[in-house]
Amino acid sequence: MNNNNLPLIVFDVNETLLDMSVLKNKINSLLGSSKGFRIWFGMLLHYSLVDNCSGAYHDFVSIAHATLSMTAKALKTDLDEKEKKAALATLKELPAYPDVPKGLQLLKENGFRLITLTNSPLATLTAQLQHAKLTGYFEQTLSIDKIKKYKPAAETYTWAARQSSVNVTGAVLIAAHGWDIAGALQAGMQAAFIEREDQSLYPLAPTPQFTGKDLIEVSNSIIAHYK
Repeated sequence: MNNNNLPLIVFDVNETLLDMSVLKNKINSLLGSSKGFRIWFGMLLHYSLVDNCSGAYHDFVSIAHATLSMTAKALKTDLDEKEKKAALATLKELPAYPDVPKGLQLLKENGFRLITLTNSPLATLTAQLQHAKLTGYFEQTLSIDKIKKYKPAAETYTWAARQSSVNVTGAVLIAAHGWDIAGALQAGMQAAFIEREDQSLYPLAPTPQFTGKDLIEVSNSIIAHYK
């Protein structure tokens, strides 16, 4: 197949490319609960959608700080402000999953164009990709900061595709979150789900075109389909 006919590959970042285990351990320790991270991360996503629905906008890092304080209150834990800032600073220092460099390289070598689309601010995204040594794989690194509408809003996926002069139907989202996959499919994108630990698809959403245990498996499936 001509490379011009290959779909644009759009990557989620946190928990898809980057392993958040270090941050998870810090948040759990800070909150004194093995469930602290999941409660906080769910609340972070919840309040980003409150902004979407209400027409307000606060960047993802600001919501992360606010919801971490809310989580601490819910768990009846005293939260030291300095420790909170130190823990959340880890967002910029996450390692890539071991399968990620090879998976990205496979797609690049086969002529696919790669971009990122994240809810994190651009400054955070830039620091993350530099720290994980992934910057060079992507022709564009997009943050929803520009459009101020968090994933999984349908218009965000359409906007991301247009930044690369591609129709939304000519793109594939790769993500490890069921809510992200659901949003992309609803917008008209194709989607590929990476079965990271503790992640699952939303049963009421359409089924993604590709699934795999890691990025290497997903990349090989996409390559086999389009080549």
